[in-house]
Amino acid sequence: MQGLNDWGKVIVSSVVVIGFITVTIIYMTRKLDGGAVPEILSILLGALATNFTAVVGYWIGSSASSSSKDATIQNMASKP
Repeated sequence: MQGLNDWGKVIVSSVVVIGFITVTIIYMTRKLDGGAVPEILSILLGALATNFTAVVGYWIGSSASSSSKDATIQNMASKP
């Protein structure tokens, strides 16, 4: 079950990162063309930026070391 949980984290992280990059490109392209950017696109960019920060924090920050610590504890507990 742990492997499935790991893949779920990777998939969700990938969706957030790809979504953030895509919406940022759309947002910047519309700005450069001089067109008005729809308000919903600005809101979506803000929400994705927040989640992007959380993804980076998980994989690089303290959450990654916390996850590593949990795996070490689990390995130690399963030894006879």
